[in-house]
Amino acid sequence: MGGLSKKAFQLQTLSEQNEQQKLLIDSGNLLFKRDSITDGVSQERLTAKSIIKIYQKLGYDGVGVGPLDLSGGIKLLRDSTDNGFPWISANIMDDTGNPLFKQWISKKTQNTEIVITALTAAPRKMVPGIQINKWQTILPELLAQIRKVKKDPFIVLLSSLNHEENSQITKQYPEIHLLISTDQRKGNVSPQLLNGCLLTQTAKQGKYQGLLEITLGKDRRWGQNSAKQLAGLQNKLGSLNWQLRRLQKKTTVAENEEKYKKTITRLSSEKKKLDSQIDSLKKAIAKEKTGEIANDQYTYRFIGLKKSMGDDQPTIEELNKLNSKISELHQKERANNRKKRSDGSISSHAHMTGYRVCSACHPAQAEFWQATRHAAAYATLRQRKKHLNLECLPCHLTLDIQNATFKKQPRKQLLSFPEELQSVGCESCHGAGKNHSISPERYRLVQLPDENICLACHTSDHDDNFDYNAKLQQISCPAE
Repeated sequence: MGGLSKKAFQLQTLSEQNEQQKLLIDSGNLLFKRDSITDGVSQERLTAKSIIKIYQKLGYDGVGVGPLDLSGGIKLLRDSTDNGFPWISANIMDDTGNPLFKQWISKKTQNTEIVITALTAAPRKMVPGIQINKWQTILPELLAQIRKVKKDPFIVLLSSLNHEENSQITKQYPEIHLLISTDQRKGNVSPQLLNGCLLTQTAKQGKYQGLLEITLGKDRRWGQNSAKQLAGLQNKLGSLNWQLRRLQKKTTVAENEEKYKKTITRLSSEKKKLDSQIDSLKKAIAKEKTGEIANDQYTYRFIGLKKSMGDDQPTIEELNKLNSKISELHQKERANNRKKRSDGSISSHAHMTGYRVCSACHPAQAEFWQATRHAAAYATLRQRKKHLNLECLPCHLTLDIQNATFKKQPRKQLLSFPEELQSVGCESCHGAGKNHSISPERYRLVQLPDENICLACHTSDHDDNFDYNAKLQQISCPAE
């Protein structure tokens, strides 16, 4: 969620730097991370509502409905649509076969009609009350309708289908000009031409901001970017001129004149061709500036949303409100859990011991650990008032990460973890210690955690510059 404030800041900065018309679009899968969300008030639903609110404030023009967006049911999406959120899906229908969302929207820019449509992939768990038609059924009639209503449109398809299906679409429907996908198996995809259609996407869950700058031409097909070509040729010419000057300097010595004559002749011929190409491109660019550009052109870049970047204050305020709602919700749940279970001791986590038991046999190591940031991990959450946030807790408590089943533990149980496990303690790295504390020789623990153990929490979202070997030196306990 932290990436949202940075995304908002970047969008605002880009708008201030460039006065050209812009379209804010997203291919979807932005609300949830799981296939199914329980009914009723939950942290995930509260978060989804905040995401919708933030996107709406940012002024998004169109957002495709992704399969993960359907995880919370159709009501949340329909309610937000009624409040003006720009969901788009051409192939989500109700039980009677009527579209549940806008099938396409249009925006006019640079005297060109931009049409945005979207295709939703079928979720793993089907949502009651809807049907998702196949793109083979929907697209022929939809594209025919668009071409009938709009003259020579620039068609953008937001797709949560897989790459193979998207490739088939570009083959069958060359009138689709730009396809922005959200294939969960892929990260950033640099723009690539497939059958005349430009296909691209950014990494999932808001790690990057994708910026695609398009100059629209008279013809609906992609061409070379003249300015980019010119820069490349000018760089090449600069290198060639340097070589010529170097060789010409050497020919001032009589015995070198014949030696370098052929090379100088060849380079001079290349220079003449480059000069001609550069002159032609400059003339083409001059025409483009008067609106005579023939083909559509683009430049692009991916902006990594790193921690060091600025934040949008209104978005931060919205996220703070969300955190307060989450804390209030979980405060009640934690109180209810304590009523049901009067014993809040560590016995409810029978395979774990907590760092105090470890310190009985390993005092030097425990003392060293207490000075690390791992020991203060939960305290940091409490300071930031996020100690009741289920998204944060897994990386700030002592969990048996060595055990592959730790991810299956219901997250709400984390709200009631005993004080002994409120930190990233010894057992997070070395494994559950109950049996080891009883019989150390028989039940040995992992001495050095594998890098994958660290990467369970030190993901690119939370640690931009994680270096396993460097971090290991910082937190490695002293030898026995």
